[in-house]
Amino acid sequence: MINIGRIKIKEVAKKAGVGVGTVSRVLNKREHVSSATRERVIEVIKELDYQPHAIARSLSSKKTNTITVYLLQDFTGFRTNVIRGIQSELRKFNFDIILNCLDNAEEVKTLSKRIQNFYIQSKTDGCIIISLLPESKLKPDLIPKDYPIVLIDSQRDNLSSVYIDNVSAAYNAVNYLFQQGHRSIGYIMGVQSTTSGYERLLGVNKFYQEKGITLDNRFISIDHFTFKAGNKAMKRFLLQEDTNSLTAIFAASDYQAAGAEKALREAGLKVPNDVSLIGFDNNTLSEYLDLTTFSQPIYDMGVLGAKIMLRELGCLEEFPKMKFNFDTKVESKNDKVHITLIPKMIFRKSVKKLG
Repeated sequence: MINIGRIKIKEVAKKAGVGVGTVSRVLNKREHVSSATRERVIEVIKELDYQPHAIARSLSSKKTNTITVYLLQDFTGFRTNVIRGIQSELRKFNFDIILNCLDNAEEVKTLSKRIQNFYIQSKTDGCIIISLLPESKLKPDLIPKDYPIVLIDSQRDNLSSVYIDNVSAAYNAVNYLFQQGHRSIGYIMGVQSTTSGYERLLGVNKFYQEKGITLDNRFISIDHFTFKAGNKAMKRFLLQEDTNSLTAIFAASDYQAAGAEKALREAGLKVPNDVSLIGFDNNTLSEYLDLTTFSQPIYDMGVLGAKIMLRELGCLEEFPKMKFNFDTKVESKNDKVHITLIPKMIFRKSVKKLG
């Protein structure tokens, strides 16, 4: 028999043999309910297929069970997977997300005011910011003190964060090429207004500064993380007078690396026999090209960011212990959690050992 009307909380309470208040405490995961009673109420909820009315619950608990997710850069495959991770974890606790995309620099500049206005108008329970730009600053006086904010793909000392160690990954890429005998290396980097672009170039510079070597600016390109940008950069490199001395390329994304590979192929050069190549991201394109690259736990970044948010909202008493197939560093400062994820280098057949 199909029940067309909405099941009411009173019906759940009556069937479970408890008061309405007890059902409410179970729904809101409150204490002061015995395990046996809680299990009985949950069984009845499932049996009757009871769906709590979201608006009524938010009015009574002053919670909306929604999280605002701010996306500050292009809606790429990287950020799509981060959002998928956030949503999958929040749904386990009956939270929804409201996605707010900021498409230009002027919108990003007013982020603090936008957070304040959105909090007042929509009363979301917290916000997650993906890819906060290096130069962006949040204004504490505009944001409610009890409003939790979590950063993904960026870091600030006063906010909890999940963060990729781009600096060490780029440093390791250059170090590996040097270990393989390469000294004349071209660098196809990402735009410096992005966290990953800025920090990957920072890692390259760090290596050269430690070795006391000067970078050849003719073989450095800074552009978008796209196939087109990589292709354009490689063609420019090939026009330089000393291009024959170039033995390797490190690209800040697999798409850039793929564009570079096409330009090399069109010039009659092969990877790795003539020029070695390293990318970043470990997407399906890198497998096709047999490209040495770096794997990032992109989906897991979203999951971890959501777990931190749930912890700050009191839905998780402790941050759960998780097993990873990549290195992590977890720090706690002033009740804020900072998780640094170390990209894993994937060795394939795009780098040739010289000498």
